[in-house]
Amino acid sequence: MINKKKVLVLNLPNKEQITRRYMCSYVSPESLLPPHELISVAAIAREWKNADVKLIDAIAEGWETDRVAVEIYKYQPDIIVSITGFECFEEDMDELRSIKSNFPESKMILFGHYATNFSQETLKHSNADYIILGEPDLIFSDLYDAIIGNLNIETVEGIAYTKNNKFIKQGNGNRIPNPNDLPMPCYDILPKDKYYEPLLSSPFGMIQSARGCPYQCNFCVKSFGTQLTTLNPERIVEEIKVWQQLFNVKSIRFIDDTFTINRKRVIELCKLMVNKKLDIEWACLSRTDNVDAEILSWMKKAGCKRIYFGMESGSKRMLELYKKNFTLEQSKEAFSLCRKYKIESAAFFMSGHPEETEADFKATVDFAVNSDLNFASFNPLTPYPGTSMFNEMSNQLDFSIYPYKNNWKDESVYKEFARRKKIFYKAFYFRPSYFYLNASALLKNMKEIAGMGFGLIRYILWDKKFVISGLKGAHDK
Repeated sequence: MINKKKVLVLNLPNKEQITRRYMCSYVSPESLLPPHELISVAAIAREWKNADVKLIDAIAEGWETDRVAVEIYKYQPDIIVSITGFECFEEDMDELRSIKSNFPESKMILFGHYATNFSQETLKHSNADYIILGEPDLIFSDLYDAIIGNLNIETVEGIAYTKNNKFIKQGNGNRIPNPNDLPMPCYDILPKDKYYEPLLSSPFGMIQSARGCPYQCNFCVKSFGTQLTTLNPERIVEEIKVWQQLFNVKSIRFIDDTFTINRKRVIELCKLMVNKKLDIEWACLSRTDNVDAEILSWMKKAGCKRIYFGMESGSKRMLELYKKNFTLEQSKEAFSLCRKYKIESAAFFMSGHPEETEADFKATVDFAVNSDLNFASFNPLTPYPGTSMFNEMSNQLDFSIYPYKNNWKDESVYKEFARRKKIFYKAFYFRPSYFYLNASALLKNMKEIAGMGFGLIRYILWDKKFVISGLKGAHDK
């Protein structure tokens, strides 16, 4: 009997609780999402290649480098696959280099937005064997065959590697036209009861029902590009049922860049969820010009508890600068409709654009406090490589991939943001009307709300660090 090849998918350790995704990575002290892209690659290895697969989620397990090394030694993988982060990129490189030095016989494969855009630097600093460029699933399938079958690596499109000290890049990686053709992610290899999101029921699960986003927001890193590809409603329901069977999940987060972009698909999905009596609450990301009374009505019937909106600003001028292409009037109407259908609305706002004036900031505060929003987060604008905003503002940024830094050259930006953040949170959360409008939600989630509220008070009064991690997402890394 031939022994199965072993594939390890590794969510790297870090001193912080990091959520890593292709489109972003961020410190998430109050939430933790499963490493979806890693378990999707694991499914290719197991379902298509008949490999043995194992996940080490060092973030979820709270494991440090030494413990990870012990687990790798016990497993002895033929292939190690990992995803690289953003702000933690330098630390990721150091971890990977250490792992490769200790396990030189294991082929190391990396993917991620930075690994794709800085593939030569990533190879150099990580000592990895191969970089997958872009959407990883099908490219990994071809690369696996070449590695395990000892075939000519030059036939694999969408990878970068080094040969005889020469950097080689083969193609740019093509999008997967139909994700329904891919196997279901290996949800069963996830550790139990490790993942959660504020104010959503536990146990908690996550599904990516679409990849890509055609909108042109100039600061946003997308999930593999602008081409939208989607799972059909039947496949989504199947994945929800697997989550329920494996972990008895009570809530699901759809992590699509813009879940509601295909209105017909969402309504069909909601009708199917109602017919199948799935009895699960869920949350998603949307745009304010993507919702109306009909779609919200069906979303509520199907269990939607919360919608996260990438609002960014309450200033018409800033929305135009960010290329959001929706209006303040549309946004207020969307939040009012959410309240009408008893769906929580949460919005991401940000500040720090060099052209943002105090008047723009005050317009944002006024908009937020005079809307029907349940929750709001306020975060610094950071232009990332691969976005048009980064290209436009590169002369104002101090950027280096390794050692990693991505800072505004004008340091006063950070001082001004800290001032504005306090003003925003105080104005939004500490007003009598907020408690009146959100009384039922606050009472229902009193324990969690109390902890967040105390953290917010400490931040406003004593400059302590404060993060609403559950309200960080695709639109504000």
